[in-house]
Amino acid sequence: MKAAKTVVRFGLRLLSVALAAALVCGVLTAAGAISWDGSPDAVSSATAQTVSAEDMKGKYVVILNKALHDRTGTTEDWTKFFSFAEDVPLIMEDITCKVAQFDADGMDTARQYQARLPENQMIIQEEPGVMLLSKAELGRFDVVILSEAAANTYSAQTLNNRSDVLTIRM
Repeated sequence: MKAAKTVVRFGLRLLSVALAAALVCGVLTAAGAISWDGSPDAVSSATAQTVSAEDMKGKYVVILNKALHDRTGTTEDWTKFFSFAEDVPLIMEDITCKVAQFDADGMDTARQYQARLPENQMIIQEEPGVMLLSKAELGRFDVVILSEAAANTYSAQTLNNRSDVLTIRM
């Protein structure tokens, strides 16, 4: 009799653990924290889309905050990345890319660059163009990508002669 009670208790404990695990998995799945569709992880998604300089449409400007990236020693690596150089090393640094609001070509270009990096390594933020360039003049940016038309509209050429800013025109 005592052995039967022990087996029943053990079975009930197993059942309660299984129910708790199913409940946690259900909540995490509903919240979007767990995906069962087999999507690639953060590293493998970097190779999901191959983008080259020829894929970019139109002319655009990439403005890089050298002062920020010189401290981490990645200015040269990011320059190679944004210039589509052949020998781009693995860059272990996250960046925030700012794009002017309503600059559709700039946003497309930023997304194509983002597709070349591991997931979540480049965060894209839209800001009003005047505010974006005002912050850039104060050095409060990481990377700015603008279409040539937007760069001309917001007078981004004022940043070209600054020693703490690197401008890449494509």
